[in-house]
Amino acid sequence: MLNIPFLSRFIQKTIKRQKVADSVDYLNYYVTSMMLAFFALAISAKQYFGSPIQCWVPSEFRGGWEKYAEDYCFIANSYYVPFEEEIPTDIEHRQDHISYYRWVPIMLALQAIMFFIPNWIWNMLHKQTAINPRAFLTEAEKVRFAVGEKREQEIKSLANYFMDTVAVFSYPGDYKMSKRTAPRSGYNAMWLYLFTKAAYVANICLQLVILNHFIGGDFMRWGYETATNIIHGNEWKETSVFPRVIMCDFQIRRLANLQRHTVQCVIMMNMINEKLYLFLYFWFLFLGVVTIINFFYFFCVMLVPTLRAKLVLFNIDTKRNRGLSQGEMRRFIHECLHPDGVLLLQFVREHVGGRIAFDLVNRLFTMYAESDNFSNTSTKKQPISPIEKYSRPPHLSNYPRDPARAYYPALSSAPMLEDYMDHGTMKIGEKNTPPPPLDQPPRHSPTDV
Repeated sequence: MLNIPFLSRFIQKTIKRQKVADSVDYLNYYVTSMMLAFFALAISAKQYFGSPIQCWVPSEFRGGWEKYAEDYCFIANSYYVPFEEEIPTDIEHRQDHISYYRWVPIMLALQAIMFFIPNWIWNMLHKQTAINPRAFLTEAEKVRFAVGEKREQEIKSLANYFMDTVAVFSYPGDYKMSKRTAPRSGYNAMWLYLFTKAAYVANICLQLVILNHFIGGDFMRWGYETATNIIHGNEWKETSVFPRVIMCDFQIRRLANLQRHTVQCVIMMNMINEKLYLFLYFWFLFLGVVTIINFFYFFCVMLVPTLRAKLVLFNIDTKRNRGLSQGEMRRFIHECLHPDGVLLLQFVREHVGGRIAFDLVNRLFTMYAESDNFSNTSTKKQPISPIEKYSRPPHLSNYPRDPARAYYPALSSAPMLEDYMDHGTMKIGEKNTPPPPLDQPPRHSPTDV
C-alpha cells in the first residue's frame, strides 16, 4: 500500500478496533466499514480504469464511433427491455431508465462513512464524561501479562484507580441535578453509550431504505426472491433490478440532420454488482438483527437496577463474602459503582478478560466493605463533601505577615507634623533610629508636643 502520510496516520488512529466498544460495535464501525470501502475501491477500479460497458453497434460505426457510443451509453440513461418483448416504437415509452450502476462506488463509500459515524461520535464525547474508559482499559491491560505478587499488586492499583474514578459520582438525593453536577451523576457514559447503540440500529434501518430507493424500489423483494431461488436450486435468472443487457438511444448530428441510433449494450459490472448486493442484503439483515438484540440487552441491563446488580453479582465470590447479605451487595453496586462503573467493568470483561474482571470486582467489594460502609450505625454511605475533598483552606501562620496589617494605620496612630520637619544634617556618630513598626503608634517626647 502506498504510504500517504496524512491518510495513513488518519486510518491508523481512527479506523481500527477501539478499546471502548464491544463485539457488535466492532462489526458495525470496523468490519462493515472496511468491507464497504474495499468494495468501493474494487468496483471503481474496474469501472473507471477498465471497460465497464460494451455495445453492439452497426457496421457503419468505425474507429472512434464505437468508443463514442459506449462512452455515451455509460454516462446517459439507458433502459431495459426483456428479450421476450419488443422494443417500443414510441420514444416516450422508453422510460425505464437505469443509471444507478455509475454511482455504485460513491454510494458504497458513503455507506462506509455512515457506519463509522456513530463510533466517531462516541469516541469524541465519552472523554467529556466523569470516567475515562480508554485510559482505564490501558491500565487494565497491564494486569494481563503480570503473574504472582506483581499481578496482585496490579489488581490493587487498578482497584484504587477505579475507586478514584467513581468517587466523583454524586449519590442519589445528595445534590440537585444541575449543569455542574450532571457530569458526575454516574449516568452520563451509560446514556451516551445507549445513544450510540441506538444510532447503530437507526443506521442499519436507514441503509436498507437507501438501498431500496437507490436500486429502484424492489431491492427487498429482489433479495427475498433471489434467495428463495438459490435455496430451491433454480437457475439464476436476469432481472430488471440488475440487467446485464440494456438498450441505449443517442443522436448524431450530420450537417442539418439528426440521426437517432439504438444500440444494445452489455454491462459486465452488473454481474459483479448483483452478487455484491445479494451479499450485502444478507449481511445487513444479519447485522440488523444482532445490533437490535444487542441494543435491547444493554438497554435492559443498564436501566433495570435488578439486572444491573445481577451482572455485577455474577463476578462476586460468595464464598469469600458469606457474612454479607444480598442487600449489602446491591448497596455496593448502586451507591458505589453506578451505571457508569458497571459499564466500565463490562469493557474490562470484553477487552481484558473475564478473570481479571472477576478479581477486580472482588477487590473493589473488599475495599468498599473495609471502609465501614456496612456498619450498623449507618444506613447510608456518607459521601465526601466536594469542599472537604478537593479544597485546602489557607493557614495564616504560613504567611510572613498578617493580611490585616496591609491596611493603612488608624488616624490616632499617625505621626505628628514635626516628625516630618528637617532638623538639619545628621551628625557623624549619631545613630539612625529605625521607624516604628506599623502595628505600634510612634512615641513622642513631651518637648515635641
